[in-house]
Amino acid sequence: TPEACLGQSRCEYACYNTQDMCYQLTQDYQDELHRPAFPYKFKFKFDGCPNGCVAAMARSDFAVVGTWKDDIKIDQEAVKAYVAGEFAPNAGAHAGRDWGKFDIQKEVIDLCPSKCMSWDGNKLSIKTADCVRCMHCINTMPRALHIGDERGASILCGAKAPVVDGAQMGSLLVPFVPVEAPYTEVKEIIEKIWDWWMEEGKNRERVGET
Repeated sequence: TPEACLGQSRCEYACYNTQDMCYQLTQDYQDELHRPAFPYKFKFKFDGCPNGCVAAMARSDFAVVGTWKDDIKIDQEAVKAYVAGEFAPNAGAHAGRDWGKFDIQKEVIDLCPSKCMSWDGNKLSIKTADCVRCMHCINTMPRALHIGDERGASILCGAKAPVVDGAQMGSLLVPFVPVEAPYTEVKEIIEKIWDWWMEEGKNRERVGET
């Protein structure tokens, strides 16, 4: 069943209109989704940003996860305010903490998975080429950091979450694709996958298994 996060209706981090895309693809592919000629079922899921509130990349054959290409936007004065303890970090792990002791090096810089961030005591720098869009820094300091302006989505394929034989995560197929109605670029990707899967897939074999 197609499923989408609330997207731009509620979330400032959504990189595309998840609700509209879910609706449009469901309408356009009624026959394929409900009376499939495929080897097995095929699920779409749509996350507006890498926070993955719908967990699309873990639960769907075709996951559309919002992302951006340009730099994370940085408000350097707000970063300094966090360091000075004027703002409370927005993360559950910080509950009950003394905000004056917020350590940006320990809580943000050192936790960056790709080590693309640095803090010289006065300025926060992010090397965009190394950033993996994990959202940790943005989630922790939402007043200082925000997603970029050149927005679209990444496409991941082949996930499933069955109860009996264990989950399988999706694999990144397309790092970035524009996501604007009528979603032509995304539909072209979907239909190419379907053409290959119908030719190569075995009976009752999900696309990720193929």
